Amino acid sequence: MNILVVDDSHFNLSLAKRNLEDMPEISQILLCDDPRQVTAILDEYDIDILITDLVMPALTGLDLLKLLRSNKKYDDIPIIIFNTIDDMDTYKECFEHGAFDYINKPINTVELHARLKVAIEAKKSLNNLKALLEVTKRQNEELKEINAQLSEAKFNLVQSEKMAAIGQLAAGVAHEINNPMGYISSNFEVLQKHFSKISEFLALYKEKLLSGNLAPSEESVIELNQKFNSLNLDFILEDVNDIFTETKGGLERISDIVNSLRIYARSDKGDEKGYHSLQELLHQAILITNNEVKYVAKIALVLPKDIIIYCNRNQLSQVFINLIVNAAQAIKSQNRISLGKITIKALQEGNNIRIEIADDGPGIPEENLTKIFEPFFTTKEVGQGTGLGLSIAYDIIVNKHGGKITAESTPGKGASFILILPAV
Repeated sequence: MNILVVDDSHFNLSLAKRNLEDMPEISQILLCDDPRQVTAILDEYDIDILITDLVMPALTGLDLLKLLRSNKKYDDIPIIIFNTIDDMDTYKECFEHGAFDYINKPINTVELHARLKVAIEAKKSLNNLKALLEVTKRQNEELKEINAQLSEAKFNLVQSEKMAAIGQLAAGVAHEINNPMGYISSNFEVLQKHFSKISEFLALYKEKLLSGNLAPSEESVIELNQKFNSLNLDFILEDVNDIFTETKGGLERISDIVNSLRIYARSDKGDEKGYHSLQELLHQAILITNNEVKYVAKIALVLPKDIIIYCNRNQLSQVFINLIVNAAQAIKSQNRISLGKITIKALQEGNNIRIEIADDGPGIPEENLTKIFEPFFTTKEVGQGTGLGLSIAYDIIVNKHGGKITAESTPGKGASFILILPAV
């Protein structure tokens, strides 16, 4: 593992290096006293883990964190914060912007080694996931060659295409889960410290008030009050409630992501259909594709909350995810500075539901509009797409749901896909 340590203090850098040299998992330690040089170092060296001080004059650790997390190519680097500020708001802000963990200063060797071991294991897991994705990519390339010879069986590959999409989105989903896990882990450590102080007070309470049959003396009461104040239990009791609330939110976020992915990945049971909330289906699709979209575009969702649609939720979710990812990739291909926009609209027209997914990307050339729903047609580079996504979407909407799907485009201004589905 290659570690980069950033601190404006040469003493702190030397101290950190001495502590890190004892860890056999670390093969190279790089030191940097100017946070403005970090991106250049990351681009030149294969850095696995970054440790940065929080308070620095040229560029704060929080600013450096925001800078790195704004660039997708640094997304997989665990960033650990050196911090001397005992401020929960600061911790929370760091984790909200993608910090993996923090280490208190002055450096404690045991704590440093323990937290780094967790970061190293997390990095190894991420590297394994990347390797798995590379294997999946190669397998998809081989599968495309086989599918070209077996075009008569094209629609039997619906589930294979879905799993390929999951492989493409896996790193993003892992990142979305990692953020709430970061502050849940931090909250757990804070709760451990709070519990230790509460236990200390209760032990004294038991000693002074619950042992023997004698009435508590005035001295015992005074000592208990002093202990209560010295341990700052008023703050702890209030903070515990906030920690539980925040942790619950993080767990719900993880649960939503995992549940959405589980529903999407589940194999279809024939053409089983039911009544489902369109808003819920679209929210799940947006949640799964969030990491693919958030760096290139904003999504505007415009639809009534009460639209209920009779459909196979797995199949329709696959269509939504495919169209959203395609829109994001089209916008990404423009390498624009500002974020693009993906607009999803829906309304009920009599017995039909009209859904439109539009983007402001480069659009679709007119000569391709008549081909995009054909199996294996793709404008992407070799290995970047199977050419099955839109043909499967067509099959799901037209053949399996009795609806219609069309595409409209103005080259240079964007494209939109219009889905017409029966409400019942």
